[in-house]
Amino acid sequence: MLRRRAQAARCHRFPVVGSLPKIGENLWIVSVSAGSVSVSGRVLTASMHSSILQADVQRAALAAGIAAVERIDAMIHQLEYLKVAQLASLTRLASRIARDGKHADRGELVHRAVEAEVAVATRTGQMETAHRMGHADRLLTDYPAVAAAFATGRLSLRHTEAIVEAGQILTGSEARSAYESKVVPLAASSTARELRAHARRIAEHFAERSIDERHREARERRCVRVVDLDDGMAQLVATVGAVEAHAIKDRLARIAHFVRGRDRTASADGSSRATDDADPRTSAQIQADVLAELLLTGARPPIGTGDLGPANLSTGDLGTGGTRTGDLGTGDALSAIAGRVQVSVPALTLAGIPRSPETAPHLGPAELAGYGPIDAHTARRLAGRATGWDRVLTHPSTGSVLAVDRYRPGGDLKRLLEARDQHCRFPGCTRRLDHCDIDHTVPAARGGPTSVANLAHLCRRHHTLKHFEFLAGSGWRPRQRSGGALEWRSPTGRSYIDTPSSTVRFAPIAPVAPVAPVAPVAPPARAPVARYPE
Repeated sequence: MLRRRAQAARCHRFPVVGSLPKIGENLWIVSVSAGSVSVSGRVLTASMHSSILQADVQRAALAAGIAAVERIDAMIHQLEYLKVAQLASLTRLASRIARDGKHADRGELVHRAVEAEVAVATRTGQMETAHRMGHADRLLTDYPAVAAAFATGRLSLRHTEAIVEAGQILTGSEARSAYESKVVPLAASSTARELRAHARRIAEHFAERSIDERHREARERRCVRVVDLDDGMAQLVATVGAVEAHAIKDRLARIAHFVRGRDRTASADGSSRATDDADPRTSAQIQADVLAELLLTGARPPIGTGDLGPANLSTGDLGTGGTRTGDLGTGDALSAIAGRVQVSVPALTLAGIPRSPETAPHLGPAELAGYGPIDAHTARRLAGRATGWDRVLTHPSTGSVLAVDRYRPGGDLKRLLEARDQHCRFPGCTRRLDHCDIDHTVPAARGGPTSVANLAHLCRRHHTLKHFEFLAGSGWRPRQRSGGALEWRSPTGRSYIDTPSSTVRFAPIAPVAPVAPVAPVAPPARAPVARYPE
């Protein structure tokens, strides 16, 4: 008993940044969690003391540095707001000058003159300056809640640009106000890239005109153009449907991956290495070469040092059955898609149920992963050609994924995870599911179950980061919470919550007012744009 008391008296529990035991005392190593370390089991030597002290100091310095960057970032956002406010003030001043001067061009040249001087004073291109001044005016005029969050440093300029850009389809003040109430809380916990797709989706619920109408008009503007560059290079720019564009890019990436993988051989230890005659091109270079060959020859190109062999570009793993001659030049490339795309469609939208006050909260747009809303006609075409599709059952109010079934046998658990996660689950990462691994949050070797409550998708980069340790056992550590949320603990002890994007994707959103079916409206006649009120 006395011996146990003596041992307990020499046992120390100390914070991550704080007092340390003395050299020669006994340590009980218990755990590293919640900002503290319990140690035991052996006598603390001078070298151990130095190592713990060094890790402790470095961890404190890392935490202080990150906190300083966070404060500076908020200050930068506030300064950006002051600049935006001044640009908006100049835009309004230009309108007032034009109105008072009764200019025949309705103020166009006054605005150009002011934009030119701002551009010269700030050493910025005039077109970029005009865009910034227009954004500033729209932000402060139409989105007061977004501007207020920007002024306090909660949002960055890129966040406000994503919100205002997605809100361009909203014309009424009530619709914009409802849109703001949904998007601002989401923006405060998202990266600007994550926010862009979410904002498009939310704005679609409050839009006066449906995406089907707008897509029919936008599709008329499809084209191909060349932008000349220096050094004998040029950019080939094609304006096509979002589904076709993403499918083309995916097919090119898959071909490049195949070529680079073909030129690697397995080593005795299980790893791979490049062969002596391996293709020296990067993945981006291979994609550009394949695109040029396919467009110029209209056939499968010879790639690198040999052929693709039996894996023809239009069959097998790299395609969906080939391109029929009748499909070319008809304006409908959907039947010729040979890439992979991930599309989710609300059941009511897929069934073509009319919009009404009762169905509106559950009648959201179809969505292309990594892009945002697409028209229902394209989504139905893709669903009709798919060999199987998942039905996702969600909570009626929160949008959380509850279950997934499929009209074809398969891996139910994998499909449930795909429906819930949508992309990599590291905070801020939007890497697509086909580039992710399904990871056990608590490793299976340590008793972690293979269940939805212990699995999540992680891209290879963040999967590797999860298993990396430094500073005496610190690292990125996830923990599963209810509703599929992941709580990530950073090396400095901070907590970051990653909520599944499916919760936002499938959450019902009620419209501003009861919506009745709307007949197609002819586009208005072109007229001069007034730069100041009549």
